[in-house]
Amino acid sequence: MNTFNAPKNVSPPGLKLKFLNPEQLKQIDDVLASLGEYGEVRLIVQHSELRYINKVESIKAWKNETNK
Repeated sequence: MNTFNAPKNVSPPGLKLKFLNPEQLKQIDDVLASLGEYGEVRLIVQHSELRYINKVESIKAWKNETNK
């Protein structure tokens, strides 16, 4: 994803966010866009506040017999 052309207002008109702000949504979207083939994003909430966005990527360490 090209972050230079990313829209400044991430949320659609009429969407009322209750927990995240538009900047946090953009950060989550950027991390999701940067994931490889195998990955996950974990949101860590402490004291009712988003504290961390963890990105976990896995690399397949073997080839299937059918993919040789």
